[in-house]
Amino acid sequence: MVVNIYDNANDMSRQLVETQEFQALKKALDELKADSEAFESFKKFQNMQASAQQKSMTGQNPTDDEINAIQTLAKEISGKPAVQNLMNAERQIDQMLQQLNKTITGPIQDLYKDIMPNQAGNN
Repeated sequence: MVVNIYDNANDMSRQLVETQEFQALKKALDELKADSEAFESFKKFQNMQASAQQKSMTGQNPTDDEINAIQTLAKEISGKPAVQNLMNAERQIDQMLQQLNKTITGPIQDLYKDIMPNQAGNN
């Protein structure tokens, strides 16, 4: 029997959008977008963070000024309720995805249980 694992992945993708966690994330993002000031600050933070990460990936270090600007903006936006709600929703969906990853990769972990006995049973 041949299994098309990608069909299952596509089914999971469709099911993901129906979960409470996804719906909470969508609602939190919609609420953030409704707060134009918080949303613009959040987008600016995301862009600054992505730029710093891109620099790091190319072997460059962000400047102290860039790091300070990112940290200052992070403090500013983290106090906004809409951003706090989004971060909480992101944590919830991340926890769900981590658990799914453990479940999906369980058979791989089982293959290595004789080699790495401390890793087995963490599924």
